[in-house]
Amino acid sequence: MDHQVVSLEYRGGVTASFTMTAFTPSDFRRTRVFGTRGSIEGDGRSITVHDFVDGGSEVIEVESGAGATADDGHGGGDQGLVDAFVEAVATGEVGHILSSGRESLATHRLVWAAEHARRSGTVVSVDDGSGSRV
Repeated sequence: MDHQVVSLEYRGGVTASFTMTAFTPSDFRRTRVFGTRGSIEGDGRSITVHDFVDGGSEVIEVESGAGATADDGHGGGDQGLVDAFVEAVATGEVGHILSSGRESLATHRLVWAAEHARRSGTVVSVDDGSGSRV
């Protein structure tokens, strides 16, 4: 697919949307998170935090380890994941890995459900592993 929009509603009424567009100039991913009191935006070069309460904002510059494309390692993110895994195995300290296997599987199940919804043209509910639907 070359373009996809996924709308999510979590238990408790929290909503999210995800838009993927394949055929754009190669650049870093853009992320925007909006909450009640502020928002966070990131573009692979900087993170901007907006405070809706006081109207302030802060820009945090970040260094990318590589180019934006998958071929370039997703800005160093791919190498960071491998390095953290190898360090955890080498030292026996699981704190180097920031998500559990269960959490990683849950995120993959969500993406697989989105793909199933796209192909079938239906709304898909996902079990969160505890028997509850999200």
